[in-house]
Amino acid sequence: MRNKRDPVTGAERLVDEHYADVLRYCYRHAPAGLAEDAAQETFLRFVRARGRYRERGRVRAYLITIARNVCTDMFRGRASAWEQLPESLSGGDDPAGGDDARDLSRALAQLPRAQREALELRYGEGLSVGEVGAALGMSRFAAARTIAAALGALRSNMGVTTESGQGGKR
Repeated sequence: MRNKRDPVTGAERLVDEHYADVLRYCYRHAPAGLAEDAAQETFLRFVRARGRYRERGRVRAYLITIARNVCTDMFRGRASAWEQLPESLSGGDDPAGGDDARDLSRALAQLPRAQREALELRYGEGLSVGEVGAALGMSRFAAARTIAAALGALRSNMGVTTESGQGGKR
């Protein structure tokens, strides 16, 4: 029987449960070709600091925060600028949604980085508003305002109106 307190077992469980999410985040934010290294460094940092971690929410939000810091550190070390989101947001080769995906990608690229990242964490990673705030180092209320502003700017960038509460293209 596995011991819950065994750090190796706990680390294996964390990797099994959250590696794909962390790697997906790192592919979007780490320097080109270094996503796997960033994901591994994320888990290594978590294991090294596990004594300081207190379960206050979902561990995935904490791991994404670490991944964000790892990716930032990698860019600082390489003196590079942040890259825009890739053209294909879904990761698939579905030609049916190609124009919509390109339109969305262009609209997202026009947002400030903090707004883009807030939307990605909320809707792409499925984090709660509070977890988005924690990952971005802001209060839950600031995260909610950032997400709302980002959605408004995204609607504007895509030419979507919300007359009478109904969304639609102009």
